[in-house]
Amino acid sequence: MSKQQVISIIGALVVGIVLGSTFLYFFAPSILPRQVEYVEVSKLPKEIPIGLIVDLSGFLSSYGKREQKAAQLAIEDINNFVKAIGLNTTFVLYVEDNQAKADKALAAVQSLASRGVKVIIGPMSSGAVTTVKTFADSNKIIIFSHTSTAVSLAIPNDYVFRAVPTDAIQGKAIATLLKTLGIKKAAVIYLGETWGEGLFTGFKEEFEKNGGEVVGIAVDPQATDISPEVRKLSDTVKQLGVGPETAILTFLYEQAVQALALAREDPVLKSVRWFGCDGTAGSQRIINETGDVAVQVGGFLSTVFNPTDSPKKEEFRNRYVERFNEEPDPYSYNTYDAVWTVALAILSVGEYDSEKIAKALPIVAEKYFGVSGWMRLDENGDRASGDYIILGVVYENGKYVWKEVAVYKESTGEIVWKTEVGG
Repeated sequence: MSKQQVISIIGALVVGIVLGSTFLYFFAPSILPRQVEYVEVSKLPKEIPIGLIVDLSGFLSSYGKREQKAAQLAIEDINNFVKAIGLNTTFVLYVEDNQAKADKALAAVQSLASRGVKVIIGPMSSGAVTTVKTFADSNKIIIFSHTSTAVSLAIPNDYVFRAVPTDAIQGKAIATLLKTLGIKKAAVIYLGETWGEGLFTGFKEEFEKNGGEVVGIAVDPQATDISPEVRKLSDTVKQLGVGPETAILTFLYEQAVQALALAREDPVLKSVRWFGCDGTAGSQRIINETGDVAVQVGGFLSTVFNPTDSPKKEEFRNRYVERFNEEPDPYSYNTYDAVWTVALAILSVGEYDSEKIAKALPIVAEKYFGVSGWMRLDENGDRASGDYIILGVVYENGKYVWKEVAVYKESTGEIVWKTEVGG
């Protein structure tokens, strides 16, 4: 295969991929910006490493394990694609467990860097991304997080990219949800770190614009016992006034399991509606350990980025369920697309050069429509837009499950209900 043929194939970046087949949608390579310089594809190494930093242990492990499976599917599909176009190279996934600890993230990035990895998917939390950012920028290591949403990380011209919109959108979604339900007072328990503080601040600004009242209670992200903060939460609800206009919001990860468990024995906490966010939506631990409480407090409605409905999304979901016997969460779709996007960026420049890959990545993303939807990035390297799905816990067929309840439409700022859940 000639150089021109290979560049024509790779330069025609994938706009959509029908999983499990070789049917690809392409766009003409002639419309690519001229600043991307294509080189001989022989500069590609025999093995191209992509790092994956996810939480396989700790309070985000139920998410991290699903994301690892999605990444492995992507690697398999990419290698099939590479083989089909005749390239003598293989993508290899290197996985590190972040253990849901920000300080472990830097060690994970340094470990991957020592093995020659220049492109990394993850870490998951914004606190972890913040911890690794200086090292990544200094060493030109691409960090493409599939879940980090903190507004504070929306910085142009760095080596941090994100496959999800920032919490500027999620804060509006949650504030709109509460307003729609007639809630005027909110007691918020949140992680006292980059992500939790940012989401709390964004929500507070939006909710107060609507005339709402907000009281916040910060939790030490390293705390293993949050019962003191939960007792304070109960006192705060009393002060705000128990009733249908008062609600509890948890901007936590799976620490929310402990909060819900403590609510079992607290009549005040059980007397108002509870809401979550992307840190809790789809949590297996919540339905396994506290599903009964979640239903009692109104279904524990939780917002999370909503992958765009499409045949590609449905086919990925079916394939994932058949392979792993569990449902993918919304960030599983992002993970799959993030791996594909960086792989196509590497192939488009024809060598494993992180500086060139970083320049190509937004161009690839602009034209890529994957299982999560359009991957277009904004000027800060973050996903430019997206709706938020609202999940709620229900009891169906003898077990507690997460169910799609509504969608927040970013374009209109409205909540579109799919079903009713909770009380």
